[in-house]
Amino acid sequence: MKLQRIAILICLLSSACTQGKPDAFELFDNGMEISEEKPDLIYLVSTNVMRAEGPDGEPAYIAELNETDRKYYDKEFAYVDSHISQGDFNLIAPYYHQFTFSGTGLPKEQFDSVYQEVAAEVCAFFDWYMAEVNNGRDFVLAGFSQGAMLLRDIMMNMDERTFSHMAAAYLIGYRLSDDDLQDPHINAATGSSDTQVAISFNSVASEEGIWELVSEGAATCINPVNWCTDSTPAQFNYDGDKGNVYVNGESQVLMVDINPEKYCKWMKQSPLFSGIHPDNRHHWDLMFYSGNIHDNALTRVQNLHR
Repeated sequence: MKLQRIAILICLLSSACTQGKPDAFELFDNGMEISEEKPDLIYLVSTNVMRAEGPDGEPAYIAELNETDRKYYDKEFAYVDSHISQGDFNLIAPYYHQFTFSGTGLPKEQFDSVYQEVAAEVCAFFDWYMAEVNNGRDFVLAGFSQGAMLLRDIMMNMDERTFSHMAAAYLIGYRLSDDDLQDPHINAATGSSDTQVAISFNSVASEEGIWELVSEGAATCINPVNWCTDSTPAQFNYDGDKGNVYVNGESQVLMVDINPEKYCKWMKQSPLFSGIHPDNRHHWDLMFYSGNIHDNALTRVQNLHR
């Protein structure tokens, strides 16, 4: 079975996650056929669209998914394919109409309306995936930043049969709150091999670098290098640099020490992170730990039915 990168018309028998659905979905095509021998990796992309315009040039806060938008999606999908999937998973990655970065600055009530529209589409995609694509295979959920935020909606609306096939959910660069953890399908990981759990972390070089948009209210954090939830440090390598990382138990973020001059300089020069403290490391949450996530996801899949 091959999912080509074309619009796929859907017809849901039921929708546990949302009352509405879009007319079609489009999936990233990495040229691989779906294998019944592999678990699935469902990946939701991060915020790649800065701003959008309506038909009359007015500001819009949901991506149009034009050619430029898709190129950004493709770049992230390809990275996940080569660094997390690594041919060991069936990568299922939808082009969804995400909220734009400019939308995050809207008043809460207006943003909530935008977010619910995006979440409804993502939930409809997941319902279609379970009905038409999954075929009883175990799966892993993963998302970065906005994608991680949306995973909460998917997990909160799973039925028990679906949940029994979820090995883990990797909320990369987004927090889980106490309220989130009250949901029976959102259980914080406590180690390297527990299953049906959610993995959540945000990286900073100092507490001054905490970005409230992604970290405020964090109630849990796990170190994706040594899979400890306490302050036990771990070493990692990225892009020729050696780093150390540990969990700050008070703020529930990852404290990362890796070539501070290099990464602070990038933050100060980036228009995307203008106004955000240069000690924030959100941009690298996916890249720092992608190999660790690949290995760990395989472990959790192997342990799911033991």
